[in-house]
Amino acid sequence: MKPPPHLRPHRRRSGGQRWDEHNTARRTAILEALIALLEENEPGADISTQQIADRAGLARSVVYRQFRNREDLDARARELVFDHYLSELEAILVLDPAQTAEDIIFAVMLTVVSWTSDHPNLYRFAQLGPLPGHPGPDSLTSFRQRVADTLWHRFASWTAVLGIDVGAFHPMIYGVVGMVEGVVSQYVTAPASSERPARETLARLLTSSTWHLFDGHARDLGYSFDRNATVASTLATLFATSTGRDEAGGEQA
Repeated sequence: MKPPPHLRPHRRRSGGQRWDEHNTARRTAILEALIALLEENEPGADISTQQIADRAGLARSVVYRQFRNREDLDARARELVFDHYLSELEAILVLDPAQTAEDIIFAVMLTVVSWTSDHPNLYRFAQLGPLPGHPGPDSLTSFRQRVADTLWHRFASWTAVLGIDVGAFHPMIYGVVGMVEGVVSQYVTAPASSERPARETLARLLTSSTWHLFDGHARDLGYSFDRNATVASTLATLFATSTGRDEAGGEQA
């Protein structure tokens, strides 16, 4: 016996939702299988669709149904790699009052150096092709854009609380990201026989370079920061400076 008419649309939607979830699970399994194979093989290794299907525990035909072609599969895998990378960065972008600004920068740089060192094959793979929705052959530009936007939005939200307009320095965040990416790329791709600094040493170098750039522009705006001061102390000074400038402006008006 057929169900009442008012139940039929609901059942069809429920079945469709289950099918969507099923497909999503399959797509995720395929992408994770490819990422695992990339980690295990030498850079540039030819990983077949059959290997990916076997690793995911699926038939090869399922892979073809979930992705338009191999290029689409690779592009989606790059996107997932970038998502994992950005999620690690976002997790440490926390304004801890007990830390110094330099501590926060160092945490970011150490995360970048450590992630790329732990996943050199994924780092190289992610840079060597397009991302979904970006027809260009190089994903590096899109990746830098995403990283820079993530860092800028967090930084701008912090300065906005203090009423500090940093909009003029927006382009510099792309320069910082480009500098870090260039240094890390050289570090990761250097021959194993070459002498390489420890991760912490390289992260400290990148931290110092970024700090001096930040500090120099801050001084141009009339702000002086102590790199050893805690965030709480720095914020208190900034609030006092901002209030003093407002009062001075009010008197002049």
